[in-house]
Amino acid sequence: MKKGALVNVILLVLSILLCAGVKFAFHACAPKDDGSWMLCHWAEQVVFSVGAVFSLLSLARFFLKDSKIKAGISISFVPLSILVAFIPNTLIPLCMMKEMRCHTVMRPSVLVLCVLLAAVSVIDSIVLLKSEKKK
Repeated sequence: MKKGALVNVILLVLSILLCAGVKFAFHACAPKDDGSWMLCHWAEQVVFSVGAVFSLLSLARFFLKDSKIKAGISISFVPLSILVAFIPNTLIPLCMMKEMRCHTVMRPSVLVLCVLLAAVSVIDSIVLLKSEKKK
């Protein structure tokens, strides 16, 4: 396995988990009886969209050879992961009842995945930039 390939795989897996997870595993509440959606649905949609971007950037890292570009992608993941962690219930309000699925399942799952994405990205950025200085 090439040097750094493990980080590429970890970032891709976390990104796909974020993207697919909000759709299939830890999605927000179901539609109302009249077919309309609660606010938490829109938080799910935004998290899904950013997760798709994370997935594409993580996939692109497999084909990039320049460590500075890879480090730049990792650096960009950090503030974006923090932003995504604040989408459910901070930037986009969730349901009023704290017992709803969006509060008990979606929000904590998004938070954990975003913290992991940010942590891996910070470590990867440091390693890539230090190895670049040694050259």
